[in-house]
Amino acid sequence: MFKNIKNWIHINTLDPNEIRRRNLLNTLVKGTLIIAILAAIITSIYIIVFNAWSQPGIQLMLISSLIFFLGGLTIYIINRRASLVAAILFLLLLTLASSVSDTPAQLADGRSLFVYTLPIAIASLIIHPIASFFFAILSSVIIVLLALSVSIVPNIPAIFGFLFLALISWFSARSLERALKDLRSTNANLDQLVTERTRALVESLARERIEAGRSIAILESITDGVIVYDIHGKAIVANPATTQLLSLPHEQVINSSKDDLTRAKALNANDRRILSDLLTNPGQQPASYRLHWGKKTFSVSSAQVFDTEETRIGTVAVFRDFTHEAEIEKMKDTILATVSHELRTPLNAILGHVEMLKEAVYGPINAKQARASERIISNTRRLLDIVSDLLDQAQIEAGRMSFKISPFKPGELLDNVRGLMSKTSADKHLALTGEIEPEVPEILIGDPTRLQQILVNLVINALKFTEKGSVHIRLFCPDRKHWAMEVRDTGMGIPEDEQEHIFDPFRQVDNNMTRKHAGFGLGLSIVNQLVALMGGKVAVKSTLGAGSVFTVTLPIVQTGGLQHE
Repeated sequence: MFKNIKNWIHINTLDPNEIRRRNLLNTLVKGTLIIAILAAIITSIYIIVFNAWSQPGIQLMLISSLIFFLGGLTIYIINRRASLVAAILFLLLLTLASSVSDTPAQLADGRSLFVYTLPIAIASLIIHPIASFFFAILSSVIIVLLALSVSIVPNIPAIFGFLFLALISWFSARSLERALKDLRSTNANLDQLVTERTRALVESLARERIEAGRSIAILESITDGVIVYDIHGKAIVANPATTQLLSLPHEQVINSSKDDLTRAKALNANDRRILSDLLTNPGQQPASYRLHWGKKTFSVSSAQVFDTEETRIGTVAVFRDFTHEAEIEKMKDTILATVSHELRTPLNAILGHVEMLKEAVYGPINAKQARASERIISNTRRLLDIVSDLLDQAQIEAGRMSFKISPFKPGELLDNVRGLMSKTSADKHLALTGEIEPEVPEILIGDPTRLQQILVNLVINALKFTEKGSVHIRLFCPDRKHWAMEVRDTGMGIPEDEQEHIFDPFRQVDNNMTRKHAGFGLGLSIVNQLVALMGGKVAVKSTLGAGSVFTVTLPIVQTGGLQHE
């Protein structure tokens, strides 16, 4: 019912002000029609009940009600086509009805004077704000004529009151139209903004769905196991590779906690501790750890997950099957250790017998045979050094390198190294010098054999790549808690782009000098690994063509602090 009434009142037009005025006029007209109908009904009932047809004014009341109804209906029909004409007719009808609603004296200067304010106030709402002044003047003329018709003085204050009411109505209607205009403008801007935001949101959601689908496809296709934990440590994502690698059902992985994974029976105590640390403190460990999961070997890494606002929302753990590679490495280490050990025995025998030949134990030899013996001895020792390096590398990688900790004198360490390398430096006409700064303690704690190996490897490397000049060894203390060994040469230097790789196993600088002095490239790698096991570090500074400086920095141990590895 209310919907039908609304449709009856509604006017089809595009001008919002026109719509407002027409709808308001329709509402007023409908109210007038209802009042006219009620008046006609009440009057008819009164006539029937009290037989009052002949009473003064009853017939006029009934006729007026019918006229008002017909007039209102006519105005409504006109309003559907021409709102201005309909509004003027309505106000004229209202003014006319007001003029016959009481005696002329009461209308001109009595109780019914106020009825003329109605068309003045309504005119600014259904026609135009300025129309109030027209009907104020019209009402003033009517009350003047009515006053003159009954010979009374026109009510001048009432006329000024009509004009003042017209001014207020004009101002109010004008302000209302401006406010409505601003409101429509704001609504239009809001509608546009909502439309743009909605479109952007739809596009964003579409992009996110595409990205999510792409990410899921990538995640499900990779062979590495991936588990994503939320901020509370609960697994929320696990790809199919995870269940295959861990030999666990998907239901057991998803929604499980980090602790559930670390308590798996396939882990030993040490690997359980490492995995727990990886998942609890992601990104604070080396790039990856190797863990044994039953008969499998995994390379495991972890990282924090952040949202677009750089807020941490979880942790991701990646499991890579490293079983095949681990078996190959183990096989390589075994072969390397076995072959190196088996090579050392015959090489030592060869070296011993050649030295006996050189010393004429089996009889005198000529100069040519002596030179040949020297070359055999030199190359055999070189092979023994290579075998020793291979054995050391195998022991380090297998975690079987050990240290024999004891007090030693830095001076003796320096003298031993110079004594071992003096002939090599003399053969190349290079000066081999050394010094110990006064702040170095007279007694240090460490493994003198491994320290001598470190220093000898550095000196050999310096002598190998220095054609003229000198090699200088310096022992000093960079601070109160550390001591250092420095080897400085005047050789060819190392290119800047190669310096970060010179400590890698089997890595050599690629140039003519390196090819001239063949080798496995293990010397500096072993130095770096031994120093790391001792809790120290190795640094290199080099300028191409101006020589190199290698510095080994180690902690000063007061009471045998180094532990056997």
